[in-house]
Amino acid sequence: MIVESAFSILPESIAGLGFQRVKREANAVGSFSFSLLNALHSKNVVDPIQRLQLEKPYDTRNAPLPVNNRHCDIFVDYGGSKIGSKRLANFGWRYRNYVEAKFLKSYRRTPSGKDTRASQVSAEVVADLIRLVALVPEPDCYACSHRPSTSTARYFLVVSDYPLRIFINNYLTLLQSTFDNPLKRARIPLDLTSSPARTAFAERVGNGFAAINLDLTQCTCFSHFPLDPNQPNSCWMLLIRIDSAIISLNLPGAFHKYQINLDRTLVEQSPGDYRIIRDFVASNVK
Repeated sequence: MIVESAFSILPESIAGLGFQRVKREANAVGSFSFSLLNALHSKNVVDPIQRLQLEKPYDTRNAPLPVNNRHCDIFVDYGGSKIGSKRLANFGWRYRNYVEAKFLKSYRRTPSGKDTRASQVSAEVVADLIRLVALVPEPDCYACSHRPSTSTARYFLVVSDYPLRIFINNYLTLLQSTFDNPLKRARIPLDLTSSPARTAFAERVGNGFAAINLDLTQCTCFSHFPLDPNQPNSCWMLLIRIDSAIISLNLPGAFHKYQINLDRTLVEQSPGDYRIIRDFVASNVK
């Protein structure tokens, strides 16, 4: 819950007097890292700076990747905490937390009101969501252990200087709806096997999108939207926690599926599916 605590005070780090104005992704990551430090301090965590890592590699010794240049924007290690329990886990609390972050700035808009970079942004957002589901290291699942489970939470943070809906293509209906009016509980299916995303995404962030089907079966959403969106320097902030998800890979002659359940269990349709999907995403999604 440390990430949610940090998000609750993020407006202070972004809009408070004396704080740096967010103009690019590095500013957004820095502001959120500062909020995370404040949240860790408030819980009297010893050496909170050691708990944070920027550009955390998805590649680990116990769950290696075929490429070593895949990183997550922010990693928070809450290991060593004495408060973890099954009851707390039912509220989304995890020891390890991976956060992918985006800052979306609108420069020009089309006659329909969309940002002119909507296709590029949509591809990048979907790529981040795919990475959070597929690339987060799960050593027990990688080793095909009996009844593997996760101790990791997955978050997507987006900060923008304009209403979020203008950055997402219309054919990504439920993702666009979540960006526009986030519900506390949301399901975000992203079928990339037949949508217009197939060609557009391949051109922008890598090959193989047509083989991937991602269903974020339950997400918990948190948001800070301005009361008056017409005020100058307004900012929109959205945090999506992926609580459960299913990702499948449909290759010629082979179908692989891997899912994360609400009770933290990890399920492969066939042994090795997690590793196959993970390696495919690492090699094909930029």
